[in-house]
Amino acid sequence: MSIVLMLIASACFATMAAMIKGIGPSLPIPEIILFRSIVPLPFFLSVLWLRKKKFVVTAWKTLVLRSLFGFLAISGFYYALTHLPLAICVFLGKTQPLILAVLAPWIVGEKATATVWIAIGTGLAGIILILEPSAGWATAAWAAIGAALASAMAHLLVRKLNRTDDPITIITNFFVITALISSIWMGESFILPDHSEWLLLIGVALFSTIGQYLMTLAYRMDNAPVVAAASYTSIIFSILYGYLFWNEIPPQSAITGGFLIFAGSVILLRSRI
Repeated sequence: MSIVLMLIASACFATMAAMIKGIGPSLPIPEIILFRSIVPLPFFLSVLWLRKKKFVVTAWKTLVLRSLFGFLAISGFYYALTHLPLAICVFLGKTQPLILAVLAPWIVGEKATATVWIAIGTGLAGIILILEPSAGWATAAWAAIGAALASAMAHLLVRKLNRTDDPITIITNFFVITALISSIWMGESFILPDHSEWLLLIGVALFSTIGQYLMTLAYRMDNAPVVAAASYTSIIFSILYGYLFWNEIPPQSAITGGFLIFAGSVILLRSRI
């Protein structure tokens, strides 16, 4: 059952990414982030109220830092989606576990084995292939890698926050903070969405929230490495969306690079079992 939940979650995330790619050229990134943060808020606030959980966190400094890294991750990913082929962006986003493995020894004291370093080296080779200068997408690709780095930092900080605060409290505060930051960033650049853009904005928020919820359930039900491996099906969904809606066919170098990133991640996951 956990694998099925993760497959559905992966489809949700790929659908969300395709919607962002579709709406990105016509609306400012901070506006997309603002709606992505506001739409789920009533749900999470209701859950807090029903469970009688407190809204204020204990480790508020860590929460603010986690939210800033989360905001940077979302911003970089959305920018990359607007300027990169969909599959390439998702390939690079999947480097997050590898970056996490690099950072963990220094931030949370987790020892990196020889197998972990082999996984990291394999993934790095894949990144180099995707960043081929002749492809013409170096800036956006680096934005995607930066987003993966920021996401890894946010993930490590969430581990720390989970020791003192409820997960629902953490995510509710994250949405509030990202809504505030995106509002300030947006300033007077707000563009009133048309009917189709409203639907896409709502879809981005709904699919990201549903995907996050299903992913959380999947991780609770089964071995984390097994569930994480199933999450890589989002690459397949992204390739299909890219081909169907934008006629995107990744070059051979990018496909090879994506395979190496996937292989590195599988090696890393197997080392955790």
